Amino acid sequence: MRIFIFLFFTLQFSCISQNPSDLKNKDLQLLEIYKKFHDNRHDYAGKKGEARDTILNRFKKSLISTLKDESYLEAPFDSLSTRVKIVTSKDKKLRIFSWDELNGGTWHIYNSAFQYKTKQGLYSGLLSLNEKEETIGEHYTDITHYEINNIDDGKYLVKGYGTHGSGKEFFVYRLLSFKNENIADCSGCFNGKDRFVYEITRGDELEPSFNKDKMEISYYELEESYVQGDKNSPSGFMKPTGKVLKLKYKDGLFTVLNN
Repeated sequence: MRIFIFLFFTLQFSCISQNPSDLKNKDLQLLEIYKKFHDNRHDYAGKKGEARDTILNRFKKSLISTLKDESYLEAPFDSLSTRVKIVTSKDKKLRIFSWDELNGGTWHIYNSAFQYKTKQGLYSGLLSLNEKEETIGEHYTDITHYEINNIDDGKYLVKGYGTHGSGKEFFVYRLLSFKNENIADCSGCFNGKDRFVYEITRGDELEPSFNKDKMEISYYELEESYVQGDKNSPSGFMKPTGKVLKLKYKDGLFTVLNN
């Protein structure tokens, strides 16, 4: 009986483990697909024999399939990480992979995939909206995610960066949690909005920050700037007033902190 139990667990372990060479091969395979997409990123018509979207879809499908495999739960993806941003939560349950799908000069469209471990299983999927929907309204999900804070039980405050050109860039905070086998944004938790979006003039050093001890997001108050000070000639850009504003987290919500 003891031998049977030993063999059972040995077989179970072998099913979810991978030979280091297999892990490395998968890592290199994903990198090669992404590099091929990047090399053909302007090939919309397939003039080189394969259109960019075909390769991109292959990369996304292969990545998500890999991330759903228990064998790759703790794989470092050292090679892929040279081209794809990978960030991991402190509790090791959530990983986010972000990559650039469009570089039109100063306009970028980033996409992301998540890998999330629960007691029920391992899940993966896309974290951004459909490419055609990403810049409609105030979605601003076409960002590269680069910071995760374990903010509450099963809740993650995730920070990202993006730019839509026109001399502007933006930072986004999202409060994510796992629901219905997917990672989802909170509903109205940032002073009534699903996400906190902070758009600034490119080059201004005004990046917002999160203080984990105080559970506060700090950012500069912005106001309209004018061409040569003419109130009738708005520049289309914002400038800081010098005042620092804060959002305080409490009971699942970020609300404006009165200074």
